[in-house]
Amino acid sequence: EDLSAYGEGDMISAAKPDHIYMDHMGFGMGCCCLQVTFQAVNVDEARWLYDQLTPITPILLALSAATPIFRSKLADVDSRWDIISASVDDRTAEERGLVPLKKSKWTIAKSRYDTTDCYIYPCSVAYNDIPLQYDEAIYKQLRDGDIDEPLAKHIAHMFIRDPLQVNIETIIP
Repeated sequence: EDLSAYGEGDMISAAKPDHIYMDHMGFGMGCCCLQVTFQAVNVDEARWLYDQLTPITPILLALSAATPIFRSKLADVDSRWDIISASVDDRTAEERGLVPLKKSKWTIAKSRYDTTDCYIYPCSVAYNDIPLQYDEAIYKQLRDGDIDEPLAKHIAHMFIRDPLQVNIETIIP
C-alpha cells in the first residue's frame, strides 16, 4: 500500500509489505458488525446467559461476518474480531512473553479484548479447563465479601491488567 500521499514518515516506516495498515483502534471498533445487547433480570441470569453465549458466539460471528474489506482492500478475514483484539492489545513485551518478566507480574496469553477465559455460572465451572490467572488479593477480598468462587475468580482475573484510563482525580497521593 502506498502511504506516501499522507506524508506521515512514521506511518510509512511502520507499514509492512502485504499488510493493510491500520494504526488505531478505530479500525476495530469502527468496523461493521452485528452487535446485540441483553438485559438480564438479575446477576444470576446474567451469569447464566454469559456462559450460554460463550460456545455459541463463535458460530454467530462466522454466520454474521460483515467486514472483509479494510481501507478499500480485501482482507483474508471476514469479521472485525481479530482486528479489534489486535488494535486494543495493550500488553507489554513482558506480558506477551517476548522478554523475561522484570516489571510485570504475569505473562498474559491474550489481548484484553479476546475470547472468554472462564465460565462464571456455578454449574458451568466443570468446563473451566484452562489455567486462569487472577489477582490473589482481589480474589480474597471478594471471597471475604461472600462472592462465590467462579465470579470472584472472574473479577479478580480482570485485575491482572493495568487500567485502560487513569484520571488524575482518581489517583490517591
